[in-house]
Amino acid sequence: MDAPNRPPTDADTARELARVEAEPLLPAEKWLIGGSLALGVALLGLLLWVSRTYFPIGP
Repeated sequence: MDAPNRPPTDADTARELARVEAEPLLPAEKWLIGGSLALGVALLGLLLWVSRTYFPIGP
C-alpha cells in the first residue's frame, strides 16, 4: 500500500482517472453551457457594435 504522506504521481492520477466512469451531462448543465455560449456570442456582438458605432476607424 502507498505511504500516506507521499503525494500522488502522474501515473497514480492517470490510473485513478481511468477507473472513473463518464457521467452524462444533466439537462440543467446542458442549459447552462448553451446559455453561457449564447450570452458570450451576444455580448461579443454588442461589443463589436459599440466599438464600430462610437470608435470608428479612419476619417
